[in-house]
Amino acid sequence: MTTSTFDYAVQPTSFGRKLDQWGCLWAKDIDHAYDLAMTFGEKATIWKCPHAGEPMAWVTVDQESISPVLPA
Repeated sequence: MTTSTFDYAVQPTSFGRKLDQWGCLWAKDIDHAYDLAMTFGEKATIWKCPHAGEPMAWVTVDQESISPVLPA
């Protein structure tokens, strides 16, 4: 059994460029994160959240497309 060193969180992209750990939805894995993102009805960001370190915007999910988040 492998243990993950990170978690996934999902929130509407309109929340801004910082993860709101109290306003996001936490996912059990990346597939669950994509499923959650599709329920928002608007563009959503999936965040990869390492157990040590800062969360990073991982991918943006829209109702019709999926895009990697590129550094600003």
